[in-house]
Amino acid sequence: MRVTRLRVSAIAASVLATFSGHAFAARVDYTVDLGMEHNSNVTMVPADPIEQRYLRTGVGFSITENISALQLSLDGRAEYRDYEDDVFADTVDGTLSGRMNWVAIPQRLFFVVEDNLTVQPVDSLVPDGPGNRQQVNVFSAGPTVLFNWTSSLHGQAELRYVHSDAEVTDEFNSQRLAAAVRTIKELSPTSRVSLNLQAQRVDFDDDIVARDYNRYDIYGRYVRTLANFELGADLGYSRIDYRQGESRSEPLLRADAEWNLSPHSQLIAAVSSQFSDTATDALTGIQSEATVPENVLTGDAVVNASPYEVRSIDLGYRYTGTRLTFSVTPYAQKRDYVDSDTFDQKTRGARFDLQWLIRRSLTLGSYATWERLDYTQLNREDETSRVGASLEYQWAPRWSARLHAERYKRDSTDVGQSVSQNLIYLSIAYSNR
Repeated sequence: MRVTRLRVSAIAASVLATFSGHAFAARVDYTVDLGMEHNSNVTMVPADPIEQRYLRTGVGFSITENISALQLSLDGRAEYRDYEDDVFADTVDGTLSGRMNWVAIPQRLFFVVEDNLTVQPVDSLVPDGPGNRQQVNVFSAGPTVLFNWTSSLHGQAELRYVHSDAEVTDEFNSQRLAAAVRTIKELSPTSRVSLNLQAQRVDFDDDIVARDYNRYDIYGRYVRTLANFELGADLGYSRIDYRQGESRSEPLLRADAEWNLSPHSQLIAAVSSQFSDTATDALTGIQSEATVPENVLTGDAVVNASPYEVRSIDLGYRYTGTRLTFSVTPYAQKRDYVDSDTFDQKTRGARFDLQWLIRRSLTLGSYATWERLDYTQLNREDETSRVGASLEYQWAPRWSARLHAERYKRDSTDVGQSVSQNLIYLSIAYSNR
């Protein structure tokens, strides 16, 4: 069974931190499921696929707390697969994502802890399979000090220690020290502006493959919040200085808007042009609200040491009704790596989700994703699609049965990289609520 110290230590440390001192007040939700999965191409190969049934079981949880001294949002899932015929060793994969804010001195000092443990590919150019997965963990912790000079003028200073670790790709492993100073001016009850200065020192464990660097950002931010509309915009400048003397600078531009069209529908939009990297994206991707995950998904991140310039646009529409919920999110992105242009890419795609409560005990869910990924320097294009549906029946309080089916297809201009896969998972589950 493939269980690494990284997974065990990350999950155990986070759970212990969650329950220390405040477990009695926290809300804990969990679901345990057990079932059999049928896979038409378990090795994810283009020819002569291996078809197999195997045992799959998992436990997902969410922990939330919101009191004056502590705000916590944490969710995760661990999943075990028992493969037949030794095609692969039995595997345990896990995810964990959350943020904790401890208020040490009200309106003066608080400490923030963040952690994001995900499953990512070892080689992003190869189809997802049990032999092409690794755990990637990014942890951040540090204090934030607040200053209130006047009723409308505030200051904020932050210090963070960031540790990134990959199970296989050692060049990703790093220690970071990040600091920020912010001045915030309240223009009115609904709008404010701020000036932000940020600095980050990145030291990689492998100095032969990875290059240490410092990053500096200066930008202004404007935020306007109305009853049904919220707008945020950043404008500034970023610079990356490598310790060997090389540097690169680019403008920083971000804007995001959220519009509640009605009590049931919401429209969001976001555009950006900025420097980023895989570790920074992992922390940015932590959701503010914890939910119980239903599965462990393999991400699509390129796990390496290089920062990159990313230009993106994201749109989204969501409808939430009494019995019907659906959302559609198209997006486009262009990513240029600083250290190596091998993974430079242009991406466009969309996702659709739908959930329909047929009756009180029966729920139908479905989703579809489509993405076209163009590796500009490799002259390679991958087009992937994923379509899935599930039917869940609650046959007793806290007990349910679920049938889930999924079709995955990847067409690539690179020889030997076009694959397809069908999954069917029949399971029973117990939830504490």
